[in-house]
Amino acid sequence: MHPSLKQALDLINIERNAAEYTQAFDAVNEVVNVFGELDLANRLFAEIPRTVPEELVVELFDLLAWQTNDNGAAMTCEVETWLREQHDPRKLRIAMSLDVYPFPDAQEMYQVLSTLAAAIPEVAVMCQTLMTSRKASTHSQT
Repeated sequence: MHPSLKQALDLINIERNAAEYTQAFDAVNEVVNVFGELDLANRLFAEIPRTVPEELVVELFDLLAWQTNDNGAAMTCEVETWLREQHDPRKLRIAMSLDVYPFPDAQEMYQVLSTLAAAIPEVAVMCQTLMTSRKASTHSQT
């Protein structure tokens, strides 16, 4: 694993329960400087060992949204592709744990996650939880 990525993950792990990130935010910015923004989610996923807890990867990806020029839009598209492709359960769990709902269109999210839940039972509860949460947030806004 690249040293800048390891440092960012280590600092996130240290600061994750603090009131706010301080050193981790700068370390994540360095990850963007080293790796660039093109295909970032896929390249980082390939670089991060599977032994790194998924929650730490999720926090890294959430912080990256604040460091990219498009506020994480390209990364969100990448993880939406992970959900459509339905290949790697680790990718699926990470994609569904981010601070943003996948897919700008709620109907598309429901369709993709319903298909995913039927195809991969181990993520069915996460799919249902995410769909229920989005429906509740949509209803509370009306």
